[in-house]
Amino acid sequence: MANAGLARELEQALGQLLLRRNRSALYDAILDSAPPGVDRQTYSVLSGLARLGPRSAARLADEVGIDRSGASRYADRLEAAGLLERGSDPSDGRATLLALTPKGRAAVAELRNALTRHLAGRIADWPDGQARALIDGIRLLVDPPRD
Repeated sequence: MANAGLARELEQALGQLLLRRNRSALYDAILDSAPPGVDRQTYSVLSGLARLGPRSAARLADEVGIDRSGASRYADRLEAAGLLERGSDPSDGRATLLALTPKGRAAVAELRNALTRHLAGRIADWPDGQARALIDGIRLLVDPPRD
C-alpha cells in the first residue's frame, strides 16, 4: 500500500481532532456568546438538529454520539430556553420529534458565525491553498465519489 504512511498520519490526525478536549476547545471559542441554555452538553443537540432536521431523541442521540437519556435531558434544557420544541412524529404517532424553534435556528446561525470567525483566525496564516486542500480532503473522506 503506497499511501500507508499517509493513511497512518491521517488516522492519527483524525484521532486528535475527534478527542473531546479538541471539540471542547472549538465549542469554548464560541459558547461565551451563546444564549442561555446552550453549553458544551446542549450544543451537540442544538447543532445536530440544525444539521439533520427534526429527530426523535433516540435517533438524534445515535447520530451525534451521545446517550439517549442525555439527549432528552439536554433537549429539556433547550426547550426551557425556547430553542427547541417537541412535536408528534407524523410517521409514528407514539414518537416525539425534537425540532428547532425560530429562536433556536437564530441561535445556531449566530453560533456558526462565531465559529466561522474563530476558524478564519486559526487559518489566517496558513500557506496558500492549505485550507482549501483540508476542506476538499475532508469532503472526499466523508462523502467519497460514487462510481
